[in-house]
Amino acid sequence: MSVHLSSVRPLPLLFMLLIALLPALNSILVTDEEAALLAETHKDILCFSRTFMDLTCFWDESAPVERAYHFFYTYKGDSTRECTLTSLKHSDGDWRYICIFPTDHLGIQLFTDLYVEVLDTMNNHTRLSQYLSVEAVGLIAPPENVTAEWPRVAQQLHVTWVPPPINYKDFLVYEIAYGVEGSNQPSSRAKAKNQHAYHLTDLLPGQRYHIQVRTKPDGISFDGLWGPWSPAVFAEMPHLPGEIGLQCFTPDLHQLHCQWIWEPEQPGSFDSLLYWAEDNSISTRTQAWHTCEEEERTKSHYAPNSHVCIFQPSNTTYISVLVIITQGQPQHEVNYFKEPFELYHVVRTAPPRILQANVDRGMLKLEWVPPLKELTAHMMYHLRYEAQNSLNWKDLLVQYSNNSEIHLATGGRYCLQLRTQPDGERFQGSWSAWSECECIDVPPGAGSTILPVAAALLLCGLLVLGLGCTCFATYSSVKQKLWPPIPDLHRFLDGFLEDNSKQQQQVNAFFCNKTLEDAPLTCLLEVLPETFLETPSYGTLPNTMPVEQAEWDSQPSSHQRYMVLCPNNSQGNYPENEYFDDKDYGCDTLPMPLEYGPQTASEPEVQLCSFTSFSTPLSTPETKGEADWEASEEQSMSPTHISNQSYLLMG
Repeated sequence: MSVHLSSVRPLPLLFMLLIALLPALNSILVTDEEAALLAETHKDILCFSRTFMDLTCFWDESAPVERAYHFFYTYKGDSTRECTLTSLKHSDGDWRYICIFPTDHLGIQLFTDLYVEVLDTMNNHTRLSQYLSVEAVGLIAPPENVTAEWPRVAQQLHVTWVPPPINYKDFLVYEIAYGVEGSNQPSSRAKAKNQHAYHLTDLLPGQRYHIQVRTKPDGISFDGLWGPWSPAVFAEMPHLPGEIGLQCFTPDLHQLHCQWIWEPEQPGSFDSLLYWAEDNSISTRTQAWHTCEEEERTKSHYAPNSHVCIFQPSNTTYISVLVIITQGQPQHEVNYFKEPFELYHVVRTAPPRILQANVDRGMLKLEWVPPLKELTAHMMYHLRYEAQNSLNWKDLLVQYSNNSEIHLATGGRYCLQLRTQPDGERFQGSWSAWSECECIDVPPGAGSTILPVAAALLLCGLLVLGLGCTCFATYSSVKQKLWPPIPDLHRFLDGFLEDNSKQQQQVNAFFCNKTLEDAPLTCLLEVLPETFLETPSYGTLPNTMPVEQAEWDSQPSSHQRYMVLCPNNSQGNYPENEYFDDKDYGCDTLPMPLEYGPQTASEPEVQLCSFTSFSTPLSTPETKGEADWEASEEQSMSPTHISNQSYLLMG
């Protein structure tokens, strides 16, 4: 690669030294990763500082021929200075011009505006120019010694690093990128400010993760871009305990039994160790890990590849269990981790022991001994029984008791088993193993006592029912004699009113039962309102008074009397409603001629009603007085309300 030096003529010795250092300068001046990061800013002149005590500026050109440039920089309030340019040619034919500022106080000044300018020597014109500040163009190197370790906590990794070697470490922030190795999903990101460690959480168990860290100024006193990523480190998360069937339980609330199964995929030597730790908190995992010693590990009798470890932790703490299996060449470790749990939540006792089983009149009475006295009030039992060789088990659940009774319908031989587990309130766990099968012979006639007992119970029930009915009848009669019932006031009043109405009808019949002399007559009564209504006039009607008067006078009745309705009149002194005989006084005696004048013709007809004539004469003083009293009571009523009254033609 050819190198173009600046137009300043160096000494021969210095020239030879620069020629010797060209390969080194090419590798440390500007890296390709730094150039790619700075290219995202879209600046004409790309400037950056790795430690805020240095400054580098460069630009690329694709000119077909080499050009000569001068690079000048000027701090605000200071004189202009020139920076020596170094030109490098890339393999693709482009040229990169680089200026490294001197590290003295003349070349690096913080918190001061800086103006840079590129001058083309061919035409003496400014090729590029830009304003910047050294503290705002930070491009910090990545941290060193990045490590990722599993902190013995489920789904977590602890990442640590060493800050880059600069004087302003307290003004940096870090970004951690992590993801599953070989996954197509993008890496997750997390930020840490002014710290050199971070806990990654919610990681997938059994996966291998890659972790990288990069640095950036915090943007308060110093600013800049995210620097390059650190080299990737890898860490594998522990596998789930179910992959090797890892289970732990306590049979006596003191010792803890842990069992797992491991069968190597390839023949060869392997080693498996169990570690356990305890702590008073489920969140703090700073506990010390203890190894299950060889003498505590025993061969399991349940499977050829089973392993069992027994140890005794404290009974008031959280317990974590880790199984590490090492195999292969080179040695490869695989971790299987069981999350923290309490000792009282993994209870699995021995099966209960059946104490006695007796049969009495078709009832099987069973009694057993609880496995632990401390858990007597916290256990529930599962009982199953069957007739021998029937292969049809019947289940029965019993809580907080050590005995039970079972009704057996038929005789024969019965077998039963029993198991237990905590009720889940204070103590939790799983079912114990089934107890040994207990068989018992039941006599054939053991169930024959059911019918006699049922018949006796039925007879007793009928007897109690009969006695109850008899006692109730006796009680009712005695109660009626001692406390007679209260009479029904409504019925008494209804009878009294009915008798009174009958007596009243008899009295009325005695006084009013008189043969009518004349047949009832009916008439039509025309009532005219007192106030005239405004209606159109239809002219004067012919006078028909003589004919009507003659017809009226021709009716042969000497006992008829009429009720004449008279409105209040200032010219008359008679009341409005009175009874009159054939004498002419007061108002006009019916029949009255209708005078059809201009006013009377416009009066509308109000109501027609029928009157019935009675043959009761009015010559007696009592009758006349009654009529006058009725007439006087009706004087206060207006003629316009005549439709609401009933008027009778009295004879």
